[in-house]
Amino acid sequence: VTCPALEMPVHGAVNCSHPSVQLTWGTTCEFTCEEGFTLTGPTTLQCGSSGAWDRQQPACAAVRCEAVPRPAEGSVTCDHAPSDLTYGSRCDFQCREGYVLDGPSSTECLAQGQWSEPAPKCKGKIVGNCSFLVTGEHTEIHIPVGPWLQTELCASISFCVSVIQCEPLSSPEKGSMDCSHGAGIFTYNTSCHFSCLEGWHLNGSRVLECSYSGNWSASLPTCEASDQASYVSVGIAATSASLLSTASFLLWLAR
Repeated sequence: VTCPALEMPVHGAVNCSHPSVQLTWGTTCEFTCEEGFTLTGPTTLQCGSSGAWDRQQPACAAVRCEAVPRPAEGSVTCDHAPSDLTYGSRCDFQCREGYVLDGPSSTECLAQGQWSEPAPKCKGKIVGNCSFLVTGEHTEIHIPVGPWLQTELCASISFCVSVIQCEPLSSPEKGSMDCSHGAGIFTYNTSCHFSCLEGWHLNGSRVLECSYSGNWSASLPTCEASDQASYVSVGIAATSASLLSTASFLLWLAR
């Protein structure tokens, strides 16, 4: 008594107890799947005395991961559709402007049907003049605050505070600087206006702004002598030389 031949499952293999070509009565066949695939059906089949297998032949199905949640104030992009996130699928995370990722930037579906990394969060909302992140023990909130709120004050109430700041600026030589948030405060959204003394012209941007990335919109400008001032200096020098020559001639005549 022999049973019909078994098909090799896609992404799997079958191993029978009787290595002969004919699958005779009592032969047991075991099925396995490749990494990233799981067996749907019985693990083993046995050839019965009637010449039929005792159960239906199994198949190998791809392991699937659950849909990745989209982080608040951010987005997630996967290389497969949400209903087809199988083994090897990859998803990338991004935050909208004004937020930064707190966690991995990507995750991959593993052979066990789990993601390699947990979904991240988007933190650091920009509000008002500064960007503060306040994290409590069980909750996370964003509050609008001004530059008057110091880190020490937040530390005293067990809050963690971070603020976006740009590098300090100083007035250019022969010039002046006026900032919107006051002297010595260079936080996000601060704008500084520059001007030069009379006879000097500004070389560079007249206004610099502190962006959410912590960088100024342009390089610090400088004050350079204008052409008119140069002409005046040359004229004074020429006049002085002429007067000196006249005085020397009169002194020679007197002698």
